Order: sequence, then structure tokens, then C-alpha cells
Amino acid sequence: MATQKEIKEHLEIALKEVGKIKPWFDEEVNEWIFSHPNYPVEYGGKSPQEVIKNYPKYLREFIRQRLNNNLSPLTEKKTKGHGGKRQGAGRPRGSVKEKKERVNLPQDLAYWFKQDPKAIELTRKIMQKRL
Repeated sequence: MATQKEIKEHLEIALKEVGKIKPWFDEEVNEWIFSHPNYPVEYGGKSPQEVIKNYPKYLREFIRQRLNNNLSPLTEKKTKGHGGKRQGAGRPRGSVKEKKERVNLPQDLAYWFKQDPKAIELTRKIMQKRL
């Protein structure tokens, strides 16, 4: 169980991280709202003064619950947002990928292009001579 002193210390740190509380008006809910990306606490009220006054109370309650381990693990889960990206994976920076376009070819030509890697270059040379 967290003591009032611990909660107060953590609240002071949190309020320093949050900085000045600047509520904004959300027309969707027709209220003044304030939230901060570091804390999953949001407060909405009828006036900016009400939000400035009450947001620290809600933040204090969140900190108390966090210190008492009463939060779901998903509440504060942070993801990097890379979706499985690995170090060194993918094409090196600065390399240019050749532009491609999908075309339907007769089966014999498609087979020829797949089997012989030089076939594409030979076709390019032939086409440049024609142009």
C-alpha cells in the first residue's frame, strides 16, 4: 500500500513532466479536455479552470493505483510501433529500387524471363535499337 508521502512525491514528478496544463475544447464531446501522452489520464470539464483544477486530482488517483499495482498491464504498455522491424532488415538506405509494372505475358516468354536472368537485359537492348 502506497503512503501519502510516496504518492505526493510521484505526483510532483508527474506534474513537472506534464508541465503547464493547457486544456482544449473538444466539439465532439462539447467539453474542455486535457490529457498528456505520458499518462493515460484524461479529464474533461465545462471550463478550462475546472480542468486545470481537477486534472491533478485524477492524476493523483492514477498514481495511487499504479503504486498499489492495481492497473492492468495493458494500461501502460508502450510499443515502439515498428511492427516486427529488425535491425538491418530491408533495403539499405539510399539504394534505389527499379520501377516495375505488372504485365501479362504469354507463358513461354514468362518462362524464358524466369529461367535466364540475362533475358531481360537482352530484351532492353533490342527495344532500345528499335526506338
